[in-house]
Amino acid sequence: MLTYRTHIYTLVMGASAEATKLAVALSDCVSEWKLESERDARESIVDKHLPRLRDDESSLSIAIDKLSESIPSEVRNEIITTTNLLRHRYWIRHWLAEGLPGGCLQDPVDMVRLDLPGVLACFERWYEKQSPTDSALGERVEPLIALGQHRTALRDAWPLFKTRMVNTFDLSDDLDGERLVNKLFGSSGATAELLPNHEREGYLNLFKGLYTLSRNPVAHGDVPENPEESSAILVLINSALVRIANAVSVRGFANTVQPSARRQG
Repeated sequence: MLTYRTHIYTLVMGASAEATKLAVALSDCVSEWKLESERDARESIVDKHLPRLRDDESSLSIAIDKLSESIPSEVRNEIITTTNLLRHRYWIRHWLAEGLPGGCLQDPVDMVRLDLPGVLACFERWYEKQSPTDSALGERVEPLIALGQHRTALRDAWPLFKTRMVNTFDLSDDLDGERLVNKLFGSSGATAELLPNHEREGYLNLFKGLYTLSRNPVAHGDVPENPEESSAILVLINSALVRIANAVSVRGFANTVQPSARRQG
């Protein structure tokens, strides 16, 4: 999926897979080592496993570096102060360099169990601040998305958008589709004195297209399930709701429905 959030989750899953692979390899080595009582035999076991362990550590380190390079600097700083991801990586390298894999047996386990979920928590706090979610829209569609009902979520989002716009700007409830879009974003529409002209015209063209390509097919007929497309349209609807609500709040329009946005974290 072509979204930044999905990209970060994919990188975290990749790092988790590499840490899990290393944890299994370490466990195999240590278990085999414990079965031997002779020193020479134990050293031989370690020597046999070290090349693979170091390769696995290198793959894990590359995955962590890719993740670190992809997240914003403020998130990276929070990860350093709130998780032990880099400390665990240091000790894995240290003990493998010393030829003592048993010393880092727990480190990749803690990466998977604690550190990488902590990375996602830090990222989510940042992400929600940058991309606030409209409260009413979130409450309506998030349970549906969680159940995989993307088409239903999109079908429910459009009436919510219409109702919000009609109530906010005291428009006729009969308005819908292109007529509603023109009333909202036309040159003399409800947002003419609310949004800069370039934004208003952008929303005018955007929502004419969205009504044609999304709302009308969803409302009037069965359309194929496309989670990625549905998510993209929901993001655009949410962005418009939040942007308009913020502008309305600043200008003090009397019919504003508030609060309209929530910030998590």
